[in-house]
Amino acid sequence: MHITRLNIQRVRNLETVALSGLQPFNVFYGQNGSGKTSILEAIHLLATGRSFRTHIPKNYIQNNTQDAIVFAQSATEKIGMQKQQSGEQLIKVNGDTVATQGQLAKILPLQHIDPLSTDIIDHGAKPRRQLLDWLMFHVEPEFYMAWQFYSRALKQRNSLLKTQRNLSLADLEPWNKMLSEYGEILHSQRLSIVEQWKTYLAEDLAQLLPNLNIQLEYSAGFHVEQGLLNDLVQFHQKDLDRRYTEYGPHRADLRLKTPLGDADVVLSRGQKKLLIMALKLSQIAMLHACNKETVVLLDDLTAELDLSAQQRLIERLSQLGSQVFITTLDHKSVQQHLQDLSISYQLFNVDNGRVQVVVQ
Repeated sequence: MHITRLNIQRVRNLETVALSGLQPFNVFYGQNGSGKTSILEAIHLLATGRSFRTHIPKNYIQNNTQDAIVFAQSATEKIGMQKQQSGEQLIKVNGDTVATQGQLAKILPLQHIDPLSTDIIDHGAKPRRQLLDWLMFHVEPEFYMAWQFYSRALKQRNSLLKTQRNLSLADLEPWNKMLSEYGEILHSQRLSIVEQWKTYLAEDLAQLLPNLNIQLEYSAGFHVEQGLLNDLVQFHQKDLDRRYTEYGPHRADLRLKTPLGDADVVLSRGQKKLLIMALKLSQIAMLHACNKETVVLLDDLTAELDLSAQQRLIERLSQLGSQVFITTLDHKSVQQHLQDLSISYQLFNVDNGRVQVVVQ
Protein backbone atom coordinates (compact mmCIF):
# COMPACT_ATOMS: atom_id res chain seq x y z
CA MET A 1 0.00 0.00 0.00
CA HIS A 2 1.43 3.35 -1.07
CA ILE A 3 -0.29 6.16 0.78
CA THR A 4 -1.81 8.92 -1.37
CA ARG A 5 -3.75 10.67 1.42
CA LEU A 6 -2.93 10.96 5.11
CA ASN A 7 -5.07 12.56 7.82
CA ILE A 8 -3.87 12.93 11.42
CA GLN A 9 -5.85 14.36 14.32
CA ARG A 10 -4.72 15.02 17.88
CA VAL A 11 -1.38 13.22 17.84
CA ARG A 12 0.91 15.25 20.12
CA ASN A 13 1.01 18.83 18.79
CA LEU A 14 -0.58 17.91 15.44
CA GLU A 15 -4.07 19.40 15.73
CA THR A 16 -5.29 18.45 12.25
CA VAL A 17 -3.04 17.39 9.37
CA ALA A 18 -4.48 16.61 5.94
CA LEU A 19 -1.99 15.62 3.26
CA SER A 20 -2.81 14.56 -0.30
CA GLY A 21 -0.86 13.78 -3.45
CA LEU A 22 1.84 11.98 -1.47
CA GLN A 23 4.83 10.84 -3.51
CA PRO A 24 7.26 7.89 -3.38
CA PHE A 25 9.46 10.10 -1.16
CA ASN A 26 8.01 12.67 1.26
CA VAL A 27 10.34 14.99 3.14
CA PHE A 28 9.32 16.83 6.32
CA TYR A 29 11.59 19.55 7.65
CA GLY A 30 11.40 22.05 10.47
CA GLN A 31 12.93 22.94 13.80
CA ASN A 32 13.25 20.49 16.69
CA GLY A 33 9.90 20.15 18.45
CA SER A 34 7.93 21.29 15.42
CA GLY A 35 6.10 17.95 15.01
CA LYS A 36 8.11 16.21 12.26
CA THR A 37 8.63 12.97 14.13
CA SER A 38 5.00 13.02 15.30
CA ILE A 39 3.93 12.54 11.66
CA LEU A 40 6.04 9.38 11.46
CA GLU A 41 4.70 8.33 14.87
CA ALA A 42 1.13 8.64 13.59
CA ILE A 43 1.84 6.44 10.55
CA HIS A 44 3.53 3.91 12.84
CA LEU A 45 0.48 3.97 15.12
CA LEU A 46 -1.81 3.23 12.19
CA ALA A 47 0.27 0.30 10.91
CA THR A 48 1.19 -1.31 14.22
CA GLY A 49 -1.23 -0.02 16.86
CA ARG A 50 1.60 1.43 18.92
CA SER A 51 4.01 4.34 19.00
CA PHE A 52 7.76 3.87 18.58
CA ARG A 53 8.32 6.49 21.31
CA THR A 54 6.06 5.34 24.15
CA HIS A 55 3.75 2.48 25.15
CA ILE A 56 1.30 4.81 26.92
CA PRO A 57 -1.45 6.31 24.70
CA LYS A 58 -1.98 9.40 26.87
CA ASN A 59 1.63 10.37 26.14
CA TYR A 60 0.95 10.80 22.42
CA ILE A 61 -2.74 11.75 22.46
CA GLN A 62 -3.04 15.52 22.59
CA ASN A 63 -3.57 17.07 26.03
CA ASN A 64 -7.19 17.53 27.13
CA THR A 65 -8.53 15.30 24.36
CA GLN A 66 -9.85 11.75 24.56
CA ASP A 67 -8.55 10.20 21.37
CA ALA A 68 -6.27 10.39 18.35
CA ILE A 69 -7.27 9.48 14.80
CA VAL A 70 -5.10 8.47 11.84
CA PHE A 71 -6.51 7.75 8.37
CA ALA A 72 -4.68 6.74 5.20
CA GLN A 73 -5.79 6.04 1.66
CA SER A 74 -4.15 4.40 -1.34
CA ALA A 75 -5.42 3.74 -4.85
CA THR A 76 -7.27 0.66 -3.59
CA GLU A 77 -7.53 0.83 0.22
CA LYS A 78 -8.83 3.09 2.97
CA ILE A 79 -7.68 2.35 6.51
CA GLY A 80 -8.18 4.19 9.76
CA MET A 81 -7.63 3.96 13.49
CA GLN A 82 -9.06 5.75 16.50
CA LYS A 83 -6.97 5.33 19.64
CA GLN A 84 -8.47 6.13 23.05
CA GLN A 85 -6.66 7.36 26.17
CA SER A 86 -7.58 4.01 27.75
CA GLY A 87 -5.71 2.12 25.03
CA GLU A 88 -8.90 0.87 23.37
CA GLN A 89 -8.96 1.26 19.62
CA LEU A 90 -11.34 1.20 16.68
CA ILE A 91 -9.92 -0.06 13.38
CA LYS A 92 -11.59 0.26 9.99
CA VAL A 93 -10.62 -1.11 6.58
CA ASN A 94 -12.60 0.22 3.61
CA GLY A 95 -15.34 1.33 5.97
CA ASP A 96 -15.69 -1.99 7.79
CA THR A 97 -14.71 -2.44 11.42
CA VAL A 98 -12.05 -5.14 11.88
CA ALA A 99 -11.10 -6.97 15.04
CA THR A 100 -7.31 -7.15 15.01
CA GLN A 101 -4.35 -4.93 14.30
CA GLY A 102 -2.86 -7.73 12.21
CA GLN A 103 -5.25 -6.93 9.38
CA LEU A 104 -3.87 -3.40 9.14
CA ALA A 105 -0.30 -4.63 9.42
CA LYS A 106 -0.83 -6.93 6.42
CA ILE A 107 -2.09 -4.03 4.30
CA LEU A 108 0.59 -1.59 5.44
CA PRO A 109 4.00 -3.29 5.94
CA LEU A 110 6.08 -0.72 7.77
CA GLN A 111 9.76 -0.35 8.63
CA HIS A 112 11.06 2.33 10.96
CA ILE A 113 14.72 3.23 10.43
CA ASP A 114 16.22 5.51 13.04
CA PRO A 115 19.84 6.40 12.19
CA LEU A 116 20.41 7.42 15.82
CA SER A 117 19.53 4.02 17.29
CA THR A 118 21.67 0.92 17.82
CA ASP A 119 19.07 -0.83 20.03
CA ILE A 120 18.72 -3.90 17.81
CA ILE A 121 22.39 -4.76 18.33
CA ASP A 122 23.02 -3.43 21.84
CA HIS A 123 19.82 -4.11 23.81
CA GLY A 124 19.48 -7.86 24.13
CA ALA A 125 17.52 -10.49 22.23
CA LYS A 126 14.02 -8.97 22.30
CA PRO A 127 14.44 -6.29 19.57
CA ARG A 128 16.24 -8.79 17.32
CA ARG A 129 13.47 -11.35 17.85
CA GLN A 130 10.90 -8.67 17.02
CA LEU A 131 12.82 -7.84 13.85
CA LEU A 132 12.73 -11.49 12.80
CA ASP A 133 9.05 -11.89 13.63
CA TRP A 134 8.16 -8.79 11.58
CA LEU A 135 9.68 -10.55 8.59
CA MET A 136 7.98 -13.84 9.50
CA PHE A 137 4.59 -12.14 9.72
CA HIS A 138 4.87 -10.73 6.21
CA VAL A 139 6.47 -13.60 4.28
CA GLU A 140 5.34 -16.79 6.08
CA PRO A 141 1.53 -17.13 5.85
CA GLU A 142 1.27 -19.78 8.59
CA PHE A 143 3.44 -17.95 11.12
CA TYR A 144 0.83 -15.72 12.74
CA MET A 145 -1.54 -18.55 13.64
CA ALA A 146 1.25 -20.70 15.12
CA TRP A 147 2.58 -17.71 17.05
CA GLN A 148 -0.89 -16.96 18.49
CA PHE A 149 -1.39 -20.55 19.70
CA TYR A 150 2.11 -20.67 21.15
CA SER A 151 1.69 -17.32 22.92
CA ARG A 152 -1.60 -18.37 24.51
CA ALA A 153 -0.14 -21.62 25.80
CA LEU A 154 2.95 -19.81 27.12
CA LYS A 155 0.77 -17.26 28.94
CA GLN A 156 -1.26 -20.01 30.60
CA ARG A 157 1.83 -22.01 31.60
CA ASN A 158 3.56 -18.97 33.05
CA SER A 159 0.42 -18.01 34.94
CA LEU A 160 0.35 -21.43 36.58
CA LEU A 161 4.04 -21.22 37.44
CA LYS A 162 3.55 -17.82 39.08
CA THR A 163 0.38 -18.59 41.05
CA GLN A 164 0.71 -22.24 42.10
CA ARG A 165 3.45 -23.99 44.04
CA ASN A 166 4.57 -27.62 43.75
CA LEU A 167 3.16 -28.18 40.27
CA SER A 168 3.79 -31.70 39.00
CA LEU A 169 4.69 -32.64 35.45
CA ALA A 170 1.17 -34.01 35.10
CA ASP A 171 -0.26 -30.61 36.02
CA LEU A 172 1.68 -28.97 33.21
CA GLU A 173 1.40 -31.78 30.66
CA PRO A 174 -1.36 -30.18 28.48
CA TRP A 175 0.55 -26.91 28.26
CA ASN A 176 3.87 -28.66 27.68
CA LYS A 177 2.38 -30.57 24.75
CA MET A 178 0.83 -27.47 23.21
CA LEU A 179 3.98 -25.40 23.71
CA SER A 180 6.19 -28.06 22.18
CA GLU A 181 3.86 -28.64 19.22
CA TYR A 182 3.58 -25.00 18.20
CA GLY A 183 7.09 -24.15 19.36
CA GLU A 184 8.57 -26.73 16.99
CA ILE A 185 6.43 -25.32 14.16
CA LEU A 186 7.65 -21.77 14.89
CA HIS A 187 11.25 -22.95 15.02
CA SER A 188 10.96 -24.71 11.67
CA GLN A 189 9.38 -21.66 10.06
CA ARG A 190 11.95 -19.27 11.47
CA LEU A 191 14.85 -21.49 10.44
CA SER A 192 13.61 -21.59 6.85
CA ILE A 193 13.06 -17.83 6.62
CA VAL A 194 16.43 -16.98 8.20
CA GLU A 195 18.20 -19.10 5.59
CA GLN A 196 16.44 -17.15 2.84
CA TRP A 197 17.10 -13.84 4.59
CA LYS A 198 20.85 -14.48 4.70
CA THR A 199 21.06 -14.26 0.90
CA TYR A 200 19.41 -10.84 0.81
CA LEU A 201 21.42 -9.62 3.80
CA ALA A 202 24.70 -10.54 2.13
CA GLU A 203 23.82 -8.25 -0.79
CA ASP A 204 23.10 -5.23 1.40
CA LEU A 205 26.13 -5.86 3.62
CA ALA A 206 28.29 -5.86 0.50
CA GLN A 207 27.00 -2.37 -0.29
CA LEU A 208 27.00 -0.82 3.18
CA LEU A 209 29.85 -2.64 4.96
CA PRO A 210 31.95 -4.11 2.13
CA ASN A 211 35.11 -4.56 4.23
CA LEU A 212 33.48 -6.53 7.04
CA ASN A 213 32.60 -10.21 7.28
CA ILE A 214 29.34 -10.42 9.27
CA GLN A 215 27.36 -13.63 9.69
CA LEU A 216 23.75 -13.95 10.84
CA GLU A 217 23.07 -16.92 13.13
CA TYR A 218 19.70 -18.07 14.50
CA SER A 219 19.47 -19.40 18.05
CA ALA A 220 16.27 -21.39 18.66
CA GLY A 221 15.80 -20.67 22.39
CA PHE A 222 15.86 -24.37 23.28
CA HIS A 223 18.01 -27.46 22.68
CA VAL A 224 17.01 -28.39 19.14
CA GLU A 225 18.67 -31.84 19.20
CA GLN A 226 16.59 -33.02 22.18
CA GLY A 227 13.45 -31.09 21.25
CA LEU A 228 11.40 -28.52 23.15
CA LEU A 229 9.22 -31.07 24.98
CA ASN A 230 12.34 -32.69 26.42
CA ASP A 231 13.54 -29.28 27.70
CA LEU A 232 10.17 -28.55 29.33
CA VAL A 233 10.29 -31.88 31.15
CA GLN A 234 14.00 -31.93 31.98
CA PHE A 235 14.04 -28.37 33.37
CA HIS A 236 10.69 -28.64 35.15
CA GLN A 237 12.17 -27.83 38.56
CA LYS A 238 14.13 -24.89 37.19
CA ASP A 239 10.90 -23.40 35.80
CA LEU A 240 9.18 -23.95 39.16
CA ASP A 241 12.00 -22.15 40.97
CA ARG A 242 12.11 -19.22 38.53
CA ARG A 243 8.33 -19.21 38.05
CA TYR A 244 8.48 -18.74 34.29
CA THR A 245 9.19 -20.82 31.19
CA GLU A 246 12.91 -20.75 30.48
CA TYR A 247 13.07 -22.57 27.12
CA GLY A 248 11.19 -22.05 23.87
CA PRO A 249 10.95 -19.84 20.77
CA HIS A 250 10.08 -16.88 23.01
CA ARG A 251 13.76 -16.99 24.01
CA ALA A 252 15.11 -17.19 20.46
CA ASP A 253 17.76 -14.77 19.24
CA LEU A 254 19.59 -13.59 16.15
CA ARG A 255 23.34 -13.44 16.67
CA LEU A 256 25.53 -11.23 14.54
CA LYS A 257 29.09 -12.53 14.37
CA THR A 258 32.37 -11.26 12.97
CA PRO A 259 35.70 -13.15 12.81
CA LEU A 260 36.81 -11.04 15.79
CA GLY A 261 33.72 -11.63 17.94
CA ASP A 262 30.11 -10.54 18.41
CA ALA A 263 29.05 -7.44 16.50
CA ASP A 264 27.88 -5.60 19.63
CA VAL A 265 31.42 -5.80 21.04
CA VAL A 266 33.54 -5.43 17.90
CA LEU A 267 31.78 -2.86 15.71
CA SER A 268 31.93 0.90 16.08
CA ARG A 269 28.75 2.91 16.62
CA GLY A 270 28.76 3.98 12.95
CA GLN A 271 29.23 0.40 11.76
CA LYS A 272 26.37 -0.77 13.99
CA LYS A 273 24.03 1.77 12.39
CA LEU A 274 24.98 0.60 8.91
CA LEU A 275 24.48 -3.02 9.99
CA ILE A 276 20.99 -2.24 11.26
CA MET A 277 20.19 -0.54 7.96
CA ALA A 278 21.45 -3.61 6.08
CA LEU A 279 19.22 -5.85 8.22
CA LYS A 280 16.14 -3.76 7.53
CA LEU A 281 16.88 -3.12 3.86
CA SER A 282 17.38 -6.85 3.26
CA GLN A 283 13.99 -7.52 4.86
CA ILE A 284 12.39 -4.93 2.59
CA ALA A 285 14.10 -6.66 -0.35
CA MET A 286 12.55 -10.00 0.68
CA LEU A 287 9.08 -8.44 0.75
CA HIS A 288 9.76 -6.74 -2.57
CA ALA A 289 10.60 -10.16 -4.06
CA CYS A 290 7.16 -11.32 -2.81
CA ASN A 291 5.48 -8.35 -4.53
CA LYS A 292 4.91 -6.56 -1.21
CA GLU A 293 6.04 -2.95 -1.04
CA THR A 294 7.03 -1.46 2.30
CA VAL A 295 6.37 1.98 3.74
CA VAL A 296 9.56 3.23 5.39
CA LEU A 297 9.87 5.85 8.14
CA LEU A 298 13.31 7.51 8.14
CA ASP A 299 13.65 9.69 11.21
CA ASP A 300 16.32 12.41 11.22
CA LEU A 301 18.08 11.05 8.13
CA THR A 302 20.91 13.58 8.09
CA ALA A 303 21.70 13.41 11.82
CA GLU A 304 24.60 10.95 11.84
CA LEU A 305 24.93 9.57 8.31
CA ASP A 306 27.45 11.15 5.97
CA LEU A 307 26.33 12.35 2.53
CA SER A 308 27.47 9.17 0.78
CA ALA A 309 25.58 6.91 3.20
CA GLN A 310 22.47 9.08 2.89
CA GLN A 311 22.47 8.80 -0.88
CA ARG A 312 23.12 5.03 -0.88
CA LEU A 313 20.21 4.51 1.53
CA ILE A 314 17.81 6.65 -0.52
CA GLU A 315 18.86 4.96 -3.75
CA ARG A 316 18.38 1.47 -2.32
CA LEU A 317 14.92 2.28 -0.96
CA SER A 318 13.91 3.65 -4.34
CA GLN A 319 15.16 0.48 -6.06
CA LEU A 320 13.02 -1.60 -3.70
CA GLY A 321 9.83 0.29 -4.53
CA SER A 322 9.39 1.65 -1.01
CA GLN A 323 7.37 4.70 -0.16
CA VAL A 324 9.49 6.75 2.21
CA PHE A 325 8.64 9.39 4.80
CA ILE A 326 11.75 11.34 5.86
CA THR A 327 12.28 13.89 8.63
CA THR A 328 15.31 16.15 8.59
CA LEU A 329 16.73 19.46 9.75
CA ASP A 330 18.73 19.69 6.51
CA HIS A 331 16.20 19.39 3.71
CA LYS A 332 18.51 20.89 1.10
CA SER A 333 20.87 17.89 1.28
CA VAL A 334 17.97 15.45 1.02
CA GLN A 335 16.51 17.37 -1.94
CA GLN A 336 19.86 17.24 -3.69
CA HIS A 337 20.09 13.46 -3.26
CA LEU A 338 16.56 12.99 -4.62
CA GLN A 339 17.17 15.29 -7.58
CA ASP A 340 20.50 13.60 -8.40
CA LEU A 341 18.72 10.22 -8.38
CA SER A 342 15.70 11.52 -10.36
CA ILE A 343 13.28 10.38 -7.63
CA SER A 344 9.78 11.90 -7.31
CA TYR A 345 9.30 13.65 -3.99
CA GLN A 346 7.19 16.17 -2.10
CA LEU A 347 8.56 18.65 0.42
CA PHE A 348 6.65 19.70 3.54
CA ASN A 349 7.46 22.36 6.11
CA VAL A 350 6.42 21.57 9.68
CA ASP A 351 6.04 24.46 12.10
CA ASN A 352 4.44 24.17 15.55
CA GLY A 353 2.21 21.27 14.54
CA ARG A 354 1.16 22.76 11.20
CA VAL A 355 2.23 21.05 7.97
CA GLN A 356 2.39 22.93 4.67
CA VAL A 357 3.31 21.77 1.18
CA VAL A 358 6.35 23.56 -0.20
CA VAL A 359 5.74 24.46 -3.84
CA GLN A 360 8.83 23.75 -5.92
